[in-house]
Formats: sequence, C-alpha cells, structure tokens
Amino acid sequence: MKLMSTYSVKDQVKEWFGYRGLYAAFFFAPMAALSVHFFTYTAVPLSAGTFYLTLLPILLAVMLTALLPGKSGIYPKTLGIYGIWALLAYSLYDWVRVPMNLIFGVPFWDHWFDWGASAIGSTGTLFTYQNLTAGTIQHILQGWGFAMSYYLLVRRVTFLGATVFAMFMTVFYWVTFPVFVLTDAMPPFIWWFQAWMAHVAFAAGLWFAPKVFGWAYSKIYYDRARRTETSPLKGGESSNGPLKEEEASNYQRNWKTTMFGVLAANAFTLMIGFILFGVVVSSQPPSIYPVFGYGKPPPVLIPGVDSYYYAIPAAVIGFVFVYLALRYRRVVPVSGLKEQR
Repeated sequence: MKLMSTYSVKDQVKEWFGYRGLYAAFFFAPMAALSVHFFTYTAVPLSAGTFYLTLLPILLAVMLTALLPGKSGIYPKTLGIYGIWALLAYSLYDWVRVPMNLIFGVPFWDHWFDWGASAIGSTGTLFTYQNLTAGTIQHILQGWGFAMSYYLLVRRVTFLGATVFAMFMTVFYWVTFPVFVLTDAMPPFIWWFQAWMAHVAFAAGLWFAPKVFGWAYSKIYYDRARRTETSPLKGGESSNGPLKEEEASNYQRNWKTTMFGVLAANAFTLMIGFILFGVVVSSQPPSIYPVFGYGKPPPVLIPGVDSYYYAIPAAVIGFVFVYLALRYRRVVPVSGLKEQR
C-alpha cells in the first residue's frame, strides 16, 4: 500500500472546473443574487434575483442530478445528505452572533428587513415581521448554499479545508458589505470581528456536521480501508466517484499540520481584515442605501486598530504557522495516530 494517494492537486482543480464546480456554482446562487442586488445599488430587486439567480439554478442542479446520475459522485441522495449537513453549519454561523448582540449591540439581523422588503416588494414601514421573515429566508438560503458549495467541491471534509473555505467567505463579506452596503454606517471594528468569528464557527460546523450524522458520512465517503475501485458502494455508487487502490489507504494528515494550517489561515485572514478596515473606514463615500437605521451599534472601537501596521504582526504570525505546518506535513497511518493518543 502506498503512503500517499495518487489523487493530486491537479485532479482536484480539474474537478473544481468540472461537474463539482458546476454544482457548487448552482448552490452559490443565493449569494450571487444578493450580490447583484448590492452591486447595482438595489436597481435589480431581490425578488428578481431570488427567482432568476437562486431558484432556477438550484432547480437545474436537481434536474441534472436526475439526468446525469453519478457524475463526479453526485447523486440525489448525496444532495439530500449535504443539505442536512449544511443546515447545521448555517445554524452555528448565526447563533454564535447572538452574544455579540447582547454584549455589544451589533444587530446582525438589520439587513434582513431591507432584503425582505425588496424580495416581496413591500412598501411603507420597513420594520415589519413580513419583511423580517422574507429576509431571514433569503439569509438562510445564502448560508445554506455556501455550505452546499463546500461539500460539493471537496472530496473529503477536513477541518483545514473547511477553514480555508470559510476564510474566503470572510474576505468576500468584508469587501462586499462595507463597499456596497454599509457605506453610510462606518462599521466599527467589532462588526469586522463578528464577521470573522461567525465564519470560524461556520467552518467548525462544516467539519462537525458529517461527524454528527456519522452514518451518512460513512455511507457517502470512505470506509477507506475496505473500498477499492473494484468494490464500490452498493448498486455501483460512490458519492465521490470510485476510489482507486491508492486512495483506499488508512493514512491521515498529522493533526499538528491541520492545527497549524488552520491557525495560519486565520492569521492571514485577519491580516487582510486589518488592511481592509483601514481602507474602508478612512475612505467611505456617502451612500444612498442606509442599512443600520434604528439598529446602529454603538461605536465600539479599539484605539489604533485601524492602522495598517496591525497587518504586519498578523502576517508574521501567519508565516510562522505556515512553517510549523510544513514541518509537520508528513502523513501518518491511523494506527500511528492511535498510538500517539
């Protein structure tokens, strides 16, 4: 049995730009719809975005799954299980922000009134339960769709992979909202911190959900020690395609590599956050799209934290953790891990 799988980064990239990438793009649609709404400064109503850029792509993905079963290991049952996992990841993403509201008064639901009003075309008073309900559904679709995109892109759920994906989401959020949405609110640092913290919890949810539903994880993924290309799942199915002999090994990444890799990803993300915070807060133009309204949070700021110099120690820490991750990058057998424990 070989130490490393023959499945390379090049193979992964091919899958990202193949069926897996296509399906991930379909389920990224809720965020794409909201982005179009923002980028046009509400010229495109969210109702149109939700219909044309959310419901239709997801319906198309479901139909393709029925027409092309097994492409890149994507089956109707696979989508159903991913959908359940995605709900747990989204729930953690939202609930960890509740203490931030109780302690600092950051109203994480403030955007949902605007989204709901645009989605259902309501006029008059903005702060109604109808608008809040419609906006909440839109927000659930965004988080759920992001989680679905992750599960569709990867061949195996890992904490490091989930963290890198969530950090991409964090930077996307930091760029999109202050530039196109919160331009009149001058979001304080606590808002930036909350976004990072929520996505760290989202990453934990992405990784933890398959473990909660362990029966589904073993059914979809590996039984790695036993499954080979000549003995696929029952009925000839394999959620991620048939595994070659080399891929059916018992070898796992060293836990230290994962830990240092996760810390490095977070350090570099915070580095970007410090830079963006300085750029956005110091040069925000007036906006025709107020968001915070009656729920604007108090100006909770850390003195001097908007300085670009704070990005320097974050970058240094990131490189240190990258070095440590590479130092422990060797792969160890499962038996070896058990002995280490």
